[in-house]
Amino acid sequence: MPRTRIEGLLASFPKLMVPGQQHTTIETETIRYVYQPIGEDMYAVLITSRQNNIVQDMDTLHLIARAVADICDVNDQQGVILRGFDILTAFEEIISQGSRDKIDLAKLRTIMEMESHEEKIQDIIDRNKEREAKQELKRKAKMFEEQRRLATKHGLAEPSLGGIGSGSVGSILGGGRMGGSYEPLLSREPETIRSFASASPAPMSSPSFASNARGMKLGRKPKGADVMGAMRNEIDLSQNLAEQLTISEQTPGYGSSVAAPVVAPVAAPTMALADMKAVHVQIEEHITAIVNRDGGLEQMEVKGDLSLIVTDEACSVVQVGVTTNDSHNAQIKTHPKIDKKKFQSDSVISLKDASGSFPLSQPIGVLKWRIVSTNEDDIPLTINCWPSPNGNGTVDVNIEYELNDTRLELDNVIVSIPIPHGAQPSISDVDGVYDVNRARGTLDWEIQTIDDSNKNGSLDFSIPGSDAGAFFPVVVSFVCKRPYYDITVTGVTTPDGQEVDFSQLVSLVPDQYAVI
Repeated sequence: MPRTRIEGLLASFPKLMVPGQQHTTIETETIRYVYQPIGEDMYAVLITSRQNNIVQDMDTLHLIARAVADICDVNDQQGVILRGFDILTAFEEIISQGSRDKIDLAKLRTIMEMESHEEKIQDIIDRNKEREAKQELKRKAKMFEEQRRLATKHGLAEPSLGGIGSGSVGSILGGGRMGGSYEPLLSREPETIRSFASASPAPMSSPSFASNARGMKLGRKPKGADVMGAMRNEIDLSQNLAEQLTISEQTPGYGSSVAAPVVAPVAAPTMALADMKAVHVQIEEHITAIVNRDGGLEQMEVKGDLSLIVTDEACSVVQVGVTTNDSHNAQIKTHPKIDKKKFQSDSVISLKDASGSFPLSQPIGVLKWRIVSTNEDDIPLTINCWPSPNGNGTVDVNIEYELNDTRLELDNVIVSIPIPHGAQPSISDVDGVYDVNRARGTLDWEIQTIDDSNKNGSLDFSIPGSDAGAFFPVVVSFVCKRPYYDITVTGVTTPDGQEVDFSQLVSLVPDQYAVI
């Protein structure tokens, strides 16, 4: 139908209306007008042929009128004009090629929102990767500063970044490139290394770089050579970049809240240098779990690593015994300098080269693992959210948690539920405490500890509203001092079997843990 024909039919409609008429239909020889007042001097008009089923036409007209009222204020003509594109989009969803589609108002709202779970998940993954890159840069800057500070404290040369001929205690496990240029210690890929210092590092002084390295040294350069200058330049550059890329997200805690599915990772526990032994073992894991509101697992991944810090030269050649109970089909990778066969047969982490030693005062990642699962039963903590609209302008919400892995003890657990802006929840039952964060628009449910003795709990509240989807995503944060992958350090010994006293720090923190 040409545009001029449509404009002519619409121009004829006001002339055909009879004042005071009770009917809402007007018929000509070939056309039927079905109309309904939707505001002051405003009508919804459906133009059909006389052969159409008038009952179906009336039902279509009612849906159109409800859709317009749902999109904008029908008493404001200017507001209707401004939302004209949205109204036309709704009309196109209701009527396709001259016929009514099978659609109701609820489905129309969903289509108009144009939300995609797949898009949300991809956005979460992309933001997480960006945040991890920023965090990695900050960790590298802290690692370099910690190496300098420890070297100064123990009266050693400034720690080398590896490479034969760099002239430091870290050269034994370094790369094979000659000369004084930069060479990564273990691999060219960044290691996930945490700072173990609880206080701010002292300003860099200018110690003399007296070498303690032993054995043959090829291509050694004198004091003040390019390698140390290059290292200092890289450290300063990394620190400057880290300051510029400071992440604004805050770690969730008491009285705080999380209003988005992407949360800054909870900081892993750290140990003061005074509490660290000559051999320090750190096990650190990060978990990502995305669950849909129906309980299906969209994504789950656990990444972990075991690191060593040796601060006493007498303990630079040690072996670490571990026990594992792999019930999750973990992908395990040892460092190339570690004896893989001995680890697989005896569960002992030791150097492949018997004449080698671990570098001093440098965090060294020796073992990594990765777990990926699509089984809902593998989730350590299950969160169920059940919003139920009452039909009277309020919604009853029930939140439940259940600890599936009873080996774990989760501390400082915070479950953040989005709530409508300005609404005040009425709490009827809660296990733990709660806090309403007006700035972020969330209700934060806080549980001090979740373990085998407290593995179930619930929160019930009612709140003004009608949209059950407004209470997602539900975001969870916690800290745990036991790894998800069941690995335990049984002891540290010298090659001749003598026990070595060691300290240990274990942490499991969520990078992303949400119900969407």
